[in-house]
Amino acid sequence: MMAKQGNQSVTKLTDSFWQDHRSDSGFQYVSERLIQTRGVGEGYSVQFGSGDPFQLKNLHFALVKSGSVDISVNLLPRHYEAGDMMVITPESIMTQQGRSPDFDMQIIQLSPEFLSDAMHGEVPPLFLHRMQDFTLRLSDADRTAFTFLSDSLWALLHAATLSDEAIRACCESILQYLRALILFQQSRTLAGQTRSLSIFNQFIALINVHCAQHHDVGFYAGEIGLSREHLSSLISKASGRTASAWIDEALLSRAKILLRHTDLTSAEISDRMNFPAPSHFTRFFRRQTGLTPGQYRQDSLFHTLT
Repeated sequence: MMAKQGNQSVTKLTDSFWQDHRSDSGFQYVSERLIQTRGVGEGYSVQFGSGDPFQLKNLHFALVKSGSVDISVNLLPRHYEAGDMMVITPESIMTQQGRSPDFDMQIIQLSPEFLSDAMHGEVPPLFLHRMQDFTLRLSDADRTAFTFLSDSLWALLHAATLSDEAIRACCESILQYLRALILFQQSRTLAGQTRSLSIFNQFIALINVHCAQHHDVGFYAGEIGLSREHLSSLISKASGRTASAWIDEALLSRAKILLRHTDLTSAEISDRMNFPAPSHFTRFFRRQTGLTPGQYRQDSLFHTLT
């Protein structure tokens, strides 16, 4: 059933949806539109601890409860410790680099469709941009506030009488609170950001979106409004790596995801990622990993089964 909100169409779920569509293990609530995890447990290690990249479908926000974890998010290294909040938008690519033995976190995921519904069709732009992430260093007061909202959502999802309106309202409160925290932090960060770092961040954002179709540094230089040589020099100085190396890493991450999580052939992946021919894709992949695409897929399948 659809309800109109101004010029926006908002899906109206029956209250029974939340009961009928959920899978509840005691520490995790799962529905088609919302997932809440109270602790990562062993499932995190199985799904995300392999060191291989994976791609997120939903908006994620997660609070580190204990320990620490190192993750590459959209090519950039991130270190999270207890009390840190990560907000990661859909289609982001993550790779776990390492974590402490006592690492634990709580996670809320919202599908893009439910995100729009919860915000009455007026989603803040920072949640709409794909492949972005924000790290929030929460104060004790902010952590208490988020934990209260998260606990309230958990209670609503497990209430004897489920209310669609109450669940939406709670999710909207969480989103609005995180939006305020992100905007406050951005205002402080941007004020001290150098031009080189600003261009580097713009370059990374562009290759995250366009690398599958554009492998050449010249394309990104044109998008940013610099010469190829000037951009290459700025990226090397800002990161210690060449612009081409960043593009290759983005390409490799996508190739690994397609090999690991789809049935596409190497030729189909080569075509999707705009390589001139499958042989070019194979040479690129072997140069980066020491394996052919087929060998990598077999190795990934073996580790998944064992």
